[in-house]
Amino acid sequence: MTRLVVHAGTHATDWRQIRQQLASWRQPLKGLGVRLCPGDGAPAWVAAARDITSGKPSQHLVEVANAAVADGAAALLLSSEQLEDSLRDPAAVSRLVEFAAGVGMELTVLLVLRDQLGYLNQMYCDRIGALQTARSFDSFVSAPQPAGRFDYPRAFELVTGAPDVEVVGVPYAALTDGARAREVVTAAGLSRAQVDALPTGPGRRTRAGLPGPVLVAATRLLHKRLWRLGLVKSLPHPRLQAAARSLREHAEERIWDAGAFWGWSEDAREAAVQRYRPGNDALAKTLWGTPWPTEWESGAYLDVDLAALPPTLVVDVLRTVDDVVADLQKATGASPAVVPAD
Repeated sequence: MTRLVVHAGTHATDWRQIRQQLASWRQPLKGLGVRLCPGDGAPAWVAAARDITSGKPSQHLVEVANAAVADGAAALLLSSEQLEDSLRDPAAVSRLVEFAAGVGMELTVLLVLRDQLGYLNQMYCDRIGALQTARSFDSFVSAPQPAGRFDYPRAFELVTGAPDVEVVGVPYAALTDGARAREVVTAAGLSRAQVDALPTGPGRRTRAGLPGPVLVAATRLLHKRLWRLGLVKSLPHPRLQAAARSLREHAEERIWDAGAFWGWSEDAREAAVQRYRPGNDALAKTLWGTPWPTEWESGAYLDVDLAALPPTLVVDVLRTVDDVVADLQKATGASPAVVPAD
């Protein structure tokens, strides 16, 4: 019987890179009996999953599913990290089950999971990169938003408890460089020999490492400057994010954070482990029959005040922020302005 395999992320587990490599394997996978979501672009894959969970699957997707069943395909593989949030909605889960049954398929939900410490690290740093700098790290990890993502047993109880749904989990730590999509299609049912025979190619780029504390502090300063200049309100958000990416490129080129990474104080780490480990282990036992199988992703916490850095580094940071702001003004035609001292 053909199986509908729904890769539902989760968030911050390199979904875009995984999807890109899956799309590059469309023809080889078809030869192995695995059909993919129609359309090669990320928006088409996200839309297909959203349409199913909203109860309005496209006619084209229904035809693709019916063709997969008629041809005796082993699986139809859909993928969208946004499905993670849908799995907490009873109506969305019911529609997913109904779609699979309606096209004559069994349903598997595939989850790539990272422990909550690593997840919180990544989500917070993603916020900083998007210039959402109002909350401190300590504030964010003590009350993360959206809260429902981090309580794993409750987050996935609708699918782990559903009799018509098979749930397969892959630890994020198992997704080694160049093998992210390979682990996904292995979990989807292909043999290791079949997966190893798939070509290398697009999709091997991995998520950039977490920004170091100097870059985080510099990004806060950049946001402050842009706000004072009125650019936060006047420019579209993609332009602002491009400025943040430019700052990161400068930071990496100048090695502001050599060997440093974002993490936790020992007390904060221990409190978070105690808070999340029981839920992690409960979900792991449901999926794998064992407690959480990998080391928790965390390290020594460091939050810096720019004024406390070596003077030469402070000057470099300030000049770089000035250059990024000037480049943004030049590219957008925004009027230069005198910026008050920070």
